[in-house]
Amino acid sequence: MKLSFNLKLSQALRLTPLLQQSIKLLQASQSELNQLINDYINDNIFLELEDQLENNSLSQSNFNSSKETSFKNDYSYELFDTERKNQTLKEYLIENLSIFSFSDRDQIIFLILVDSINDDGYLIESLENIIEAIPFDLNIKLKELEDILKLIQNSSSPGIGARNLSECLSLQLKVIKGNEKLTDIAFKICNESLNLLGNKNYSLIKNNLKCSDSELNESIKLIKSLNPKPGQVFQRIDPQDFIKADTKVEQSKDGWEVRLIEENSLMLKINEDYQNIVKTEPDKFGKESKDKLQEAKWLIKNLRERSITIIRVSRAIMKEQIDFLEKGKLFLKPLILKNIAEKLNLHESTISRVTTNKFISTPHGIFELKYFFGSIIKNENGNDFSSKAILFRIKELIKNENSSNPFSDEQISIILKKEGVQIARRTIAKYRIILKILPSNQRKILHKGKL
Repeated sequence: MKLSFNLKLSQALRLTPLLQQSIKLLQASQSELNQLINDYINDNIFLELEDQLENNSLSQSNFNSSKETSFKNDYSYELFDTERKNQTLKEYLIENLSIFSFSDRDQIIFLILVDSINDDGYLIESLENIIEAIPFDLNIKLKELEDILKLIQNSSSPGIGARNLSECLSLQLKVIKGNEKLTDIAFKICNESLNLLGNKNYSLIKNNLKCSDSELNESIKLIKSLNPKPGQVFQRIDPQDFIKADTKVEQSKDGWEVRLIEENSLMLKINEDYQNIVKTEPDKFGKESKDKLQEAKWLIKNLRERSITIIRVSRAIMKEQIDFLEKGKLFLKPLILKNIAEKLNLHESTISRVTTNKFISTPHGIFELKYFFGSIIKNENGNDFSSKAILFRIKELIKNENSSNPFSDEQISIILKKEGVQIARRTIAKYRIILKILPSNQRKILHKGKL
């Protein structure tokens, strides 16, 4: 084998640490960014949190428009408290049943049962399997487990400790006061006809129970108001679990204003005490300390640029969505990343990073910035429609249809064509599936009744 040396020239693109950090910060969500900031603070003595009241720049940008609307969440439960509790289900059960004087034996059974209840509130193991897993020296009987389980079911939030969906719903129905006949019908459906209800076989349910259309419909409404997973309201609440908007658009006398919501994010500044020591006594500090100070300055600079980029992109998007702000989702304008990238002289990949997991608060709710981008559908006049606006229009049509004679996909296509939107029946079907809406034959309910 002959050995030889070769000289080769080549070009390669390498990201500097500063650019890598900039990209990492830009694509981070609000909660991820706050975690990163905490990590940087713990790793760098030259960084500290800034009083957020001090920094109020970058807060507003405005452009022409007029009318403001309001957003309201209309969803609520009437029968049971479904507000998230800041404790686990196990903590709740132990605390709630601590008022009872358990013997040592019963206390062991109680804790075993609690450990067998999952986060949804269901007993996931059969009582027979639980007995088999218990040490033989305790010699626990099935009747003992049944008695303690019954105590858990009767003394906890309705539905907790159920062994299946039917029992879960039945336990909730038992505590409802009101029309006994409707409650009795609902109870029979849950225990005898739950599969028929799932398959929407209403006529067979009606025949089996010998009830009227209105009674059946009201009973089904009652069942729908129950909570199939009662244990999920018991969870430790982490503030980071909630979506927090990065920017907000509001109307003022000068038009629509877009501002950065700085109170949702942590702000950094240089620790002046440590910085002054490095400046006044530079000989006492090595290269590592000076590098840390420079890294701190770079981080603050990158965070500043991140905020500037987010506010610029948010403002550019909202400028294109004036009709949405004034009139609602049906008037979304079709946008692609390239439109905003060209306006701001940024790369499309930058726009993609900025709009992913970044949220804006609008009069119509909180939306991910990426929501405002979508495919284009042309009408017969050559005007462009946003696919998301079409989705919203289909949802509205189905919401307001005659429930005893719902629109087919073909009928929806015809309606939209009359409104100037050329869209095929198969596209309607695809959009309906995206909206998780059943086909017309499954949406059809008993006669003129309404679910």
